[in-house]
Amino acid sequence: MKVMRKFYAILFLFVATGCVSEAVQTKRDIERLLPPVPPSFKHSDSVRLIKNWSIGIRLYKKSCSSCHGIFGKSKDTIPNFSKVQFDNYKTNFLAGDTANHAVMAKMTEEELQNVFLFLIDLKRDQ
Repeated sequence: MKVMRKFYAILFLFVATGCVSEAVQTKRDIERLLPPVPPSFKHSDSVRLIKNWSIGIRLYKKSCSSCHGIFGKSKDTIPNFSKVQFDNYKTNFLAGDTANHAVMAKMTEEELQNVFLFLIDLKRDQ
């Protein structure tokens, strides 16, 4: 029940900024794709996690899903990246290497972290 209240609080923030349809779709994606927030999380941590998931999902849809699709734009598979692959990707990103993925040049480190958090937590329930 607490998790739903947190979702509605975040949804309200999106409604207040005029992004209703994207916010509703993001909420549905979170409910459909991600495991519940662990009950041991404090309220503030749960809100932050859901916010980061929301950012990660939006960035993933915008920047990654055309090649690594789970939202219907490309192949319908969830990337099954290992921790080593995530670490290598981040190392390349921090080194400024855009040869691997041009999308890295368009994202900040924080944005990339949110995408990784989304993908790592996506795998948590599998």
